[in-house]
Amino acid sequence: MDTENLRSFLEVAAHGSFTVAAHRLNLAQSTISARIRGLEEQLGRKLFVRDSDGVTLTPAGRQFLPHASTITRTWEQSRQDIAVPDGYETLLRLTAPAYLWDSITSPWIDWMRAKRPNVALRLEGSFPDLAIDQMAEGLLDICILYLPRPHPGIVYETLAVDQVVLVQHRDQLGSWTNNYILMDWGLEFRVEHDRAFAGMVKPAISAGLVFIGLQHVLSQKAAAYLPLSAVSTHIQRGELRRVEDTPVFQ
Repeated sequence: MDTENLRSFLEVAAHGSFTVAAHRLNLAQSTISARIRGLEEQLGRKLFVRDSDGVTLTPAGRQFLPHASTITRTWEQSRQDIAVPDGYETLLRLTAPAYLWDSITSPWIDWMRAKRPNVALRLEGSFPDLAIDQMAEGLLDICILYLPRPHPGIVYETLAVDQVVLVQHRDQLGSWTNNYILMDWGLEFRVEHDRAFAGMVKPAISAGLVFIGLQHVLSQKAAAYLPLSAVSTHIQRGELRRVEDTPVFQ
């Protein structure tokens, strides 16, 4: 679907006029009309109707409006994401957990700037399963993830071996299951977690980012499965403690 046709549709919908849309896009009115006809042919539905007040959306047009807006925004964002800045040969896009900034991401950036100064870098934040999909779609180049799910065409290399352990706040009262946030470490973790805690009532709160889970545990005196590298300092300080006799994932 041509994004230029979508822009013309959005302008006509916003201003109720082919003439105004043509003026704003610096195009001939006949071009706007042709683009709208092209969209209508693709969709098989009439999008506008002319009346005494100008041009109004049909029910199908109103239904299509949010989709057209989303597609256009996504396309523009994609263009910005993959655009190589002036003065650089290429763009490398990376996502990694925020808590690994000091130990892995920041040193790697320093290394890249020293060894490959002609490569521009874009740092992203993403959920594990979404990051894999973005890799497969070519929207990311490198992902640092825990327990990534397999995907054809993606090469996996072990960067480090870490453990995902169950921790609880030192002041948590009663069973850790009474205030537990379920972390989403990908499909494999969910399967193993459900197998280990088959009788558990599904927690009301879940999260996919370490920062969110850790902050919730600290502020709400809760429990969660978190990477040992992310919680070891808090355990040493006595703020958190590991829950005994519970599975360890890695």
